[in-house]
Amino acid sequence: MEHITVAGSPDPVPTSAVAEKLLRDRLDATRQKRGDEAAERLETLVGERIATLLEAGTPSIDFATMRSIVDYIELPDEDENTTGIGRALQNVKDKLAQRGGPR
Repeated sequence: MEHITVAGSPDPVPTSAVAEKLLRDRLDATRQKRGDEAAERLETLVGERIATLLEAGTPSIDFATMRSIVDYIELPDEDENTTGIGRALQNVKDKLAQRGGPR
């Protein structure tokens, strides 16, 4: 069992080696694609989710749990409105644009 330290979790978190590698790979990919700030934000979001799981009684983070966290956590685009209403309106605008409707 490995131990990782993530932002948002003050103590080292017990995790499997493959789960640790998955997180490291996702952070590296995010850093290369979107920069250090986005990778730090991702690490904070992952840490918050891991802290929630540990508080709920999860003893450690295995590969499946880590995969469910890093694959489905949302990092907003830099220029995207991050509110739910903003995303919904953007989706409607995108669909209208695809159909030739007003923009």
